[in-house]
Amino acid sequence: KIMTKQSLTFILTVLISVVSGCMTTSTTDNKNFIDINDISKVLNTNKLTLNYSLSNENKEYFISALLNKEYEYDVSFNKDGRKLNNNLLDSNLSFFCNSYIEDQRFRLNLSLYKEIDNQEDVLVIYSEKFKAQADKLKLNYPNSKFYFLNNQNNYENFALSVIGIDSSIKRFNDLQKIDSSIAIKNSPREKKDFKKIYFLTEYSIGKSLVPIFRSYLINTEFYSTIDILLGASSIKELNDFENIIIPVPSYFFDNLSSKRIINNLKDELNRGLIEDLILAESIYQNNFFGANVKFNSGMAKIQRGQCIDRELSMLRVSLNS
Repeated sequence: KIMTKQSLTFILTVLISVVSGCMTTSTTDNKNFIDINDISKVLNTNKLTLNYSLSNENKEYFISALLNKEYEYDVSFNKDGRKLNNNLLDSNLSFFCNSYIEDQRFRLNLSLYKEIDNQEDVLVIYSEKFKAQADKLKLNYPNSKFYFLNNQNNYENFALSVIGIDSSIKRFNDLQKIDSSIAIKNSPREKKDFKKIYFLTEYSIGKSLVPIFRSYLINTEFYSTIDILLGASSIKELNDFENIIIPVPSYFFDNLSSKRIINNLKDELNRGLIEDLILAESIYQNNFFGANVKFNSGMAKIQRGQCIDRELSMLRVSLNS
């Protein structure tokens, strides 16, 4: 028997503000949610039995999470155990209805396409890595505008072309060449035929691309999933994504600012997802049904015989709140 210390302090945290008017509407909004600390006595009743087939990296996350618990457990890792997708973001973690990234995409689409006739308000920018996801969006929302980065290295020119002010800047430069002694003020106007931009890119691209678009589109709302942040290794690196809106639980970033050291956001997210898996195992093995539970990845009501359906809010990344 091994006793471990109980903890469900969420690892991924950064200062944020909730987007006004974008909170999830649900039947459980006004109910109290409990976390693992509230149900510890129930979960301590029986030994937790676990058998999983995992990659070496996910084994490390699993063991680390178990060592932070305070109830008894018996864990085995072998080929006959429950299998998880090596990419935890794409795994339903055995008990959840969808993977975390699937839940994020679904929630984001609800926010972007609230009305049937507003597809043209949305502009989607995607990189090679997210081409398959962009193709799905094209089928469901064919009237939105889609722009493929296509391995472009000059993000400034790409942004100007998408926004529609590249020709204005060219004319300005041509005039300046005629007589450089004349001071000409240039205030190019961007396109007004879209209201929202959905960035489907990885962190390495997003950290350069998003600030460029932000410098020209002050009043345009930017959206993405957590994918775009996963390469960040410090809070300061999230500054490039100021005001971008992502679908995560309202408490998702609450404590990151207090952490002195993190490996990177993807590592912290994986740890949080494995904690969710172990908490779900505890609940199901102890028949603790009917409760509203606060998981790292979202709040959910646990129903007997049903998968766990997360609730996500739309939150705006803000380092100044």
